[in-house]
Amino acid sequence: MKKLFYFIISIFIVLMFGAGWYFSGLIYSVGLNPEFTDSGSVGTAEDRVKIDSINSSSLTFDIQEEQWGYLYENGVYGIIGQNGDAVVGKILSVNENLVTRELIQISGTLVEGDLIRDSALIVKDEDTNKYKILGSNSWSGQVSEGVYTPKSVADLDFETVTYTSELGDFPAYLTNDGDKGIVIFVHGFRGDYKREVFAMVRGAEFAENGYRSMIISYRNDRGLPQDPSGIFQYGVTEWKDLDSAIEKARTLTDNIVLFCISGGGGPCSSWLGNAENQNQVSGVIYEAPVISFWESVEINGESRFPWVPSSLFSYFKIFTEIRYGVDFDSMDFRYDLIDSQIPALLFHGDDDEWVPVSMSDFIASSRDYKYTYKRYENVGHVTAWNADPEDYRKTIKEFLNSLD
Repeated sequence: MKKLFYFIISIFIVLMFGAGWYFSGLIYSVGLNPEFTDSGSVGTAEDRVKIDSINSSSLTFDIQEEQWGYLYENGVYGIIGQNGDAVVGKILSVNENLVTRELIQISGTLVEGDLIRDSALIVKDEDTNKYKILGSNSWSGQVSEGVYTPKSVADLDFETVTYTSELGDFPAYLTNDGDKGIVIFVHGFRGDYKREVFAMVRGAEFAENGYRSMIISYRNDRGLPQDPSGIFQYGVTEWKDLDSAIEKARTLTDNIVLFCISGGGGPCSSWLGNAENQNQVSGVIYEAPVISFWESVEINGESRFPWVPSSLFSYFKIFTEIRYGVDFDSMDFRYDLIDSQIPALLFHGDDDEWVPVSMSDFIASSRDYKYTYKRYENVGHVTAWNADPEDYRKTIKEFLNSLD
């Protein structure tokens, strides 16, 4: 009996060690290693969606698998098929894997059985009152393979500028239209200023409010200097590059607003805690921000591996820290934002499976000073504009005016 007990204990230890080794390696590869390029193959399969039926007022989708898509979520989204595209609006009905949505507009041909992909990257032409879908057959938005510019996406004239941080020179797009100030866009996880189309789309809206856009790069971006640690630090060191970008922008204006997108929330919030003078910026806008990296690891892990008990993630955290010498607690900047005296605006959807809305809820419940929180129901990651375009633009305008 004693031998059986020891045998069971031994098997348990081996299994726990194996699980710790596997998931710590996964956390390192996907979340920390800048050289890793195959994150799309980790966990759940790719989306598989086809058109079940279509008429003049609605589209019904057969969603065989849509782990990361938008078709179950509220808002306005683009649909791209083999021979046409469409824009859909409110959800009319849901019957297990069949989702029917309002059909707003269609171009080309979409027919029953077509495989489609959905997109949140759409813009509305105010002159024609029509939507355009970035990446569709009618509008690629690219100037060359994988390269976008403010001109190709938002018809904004721009220049490429550089600023110098402790690791070297970093490039940024700087648009020309606007005399009130500059919005610095800080991209998210594995971002690239030449592919930061969300910022380029928003740049047109900021130009309408009198602001230029500066879409920056920072350490560990593709082809740029890497952090000496060899890993993504999620703000621990990246804030220094942002500080240099702010210094560059301040040669042009004394009215600077930070716009922190997803993983850009870490560098922005870390800057708030480390900057010698927070008053170098007038305000901060967050879109589904990663303010504590480990919180995002947990929600991603639960979404990609729903069969893994959530209680094990604390064990995986310790295992990863020991194995790779990482300090996840140092990547938690929630109190830098809570204690800041800079006006802040935060957008977040409650169905975000990349960044937990609970973190934004905590900050909203803990911060008192000039803080606006827009929380959207049944909305996913970085899709607050899609949820309610008019409300989004109105909120941005009111926030900018409040800074004046």
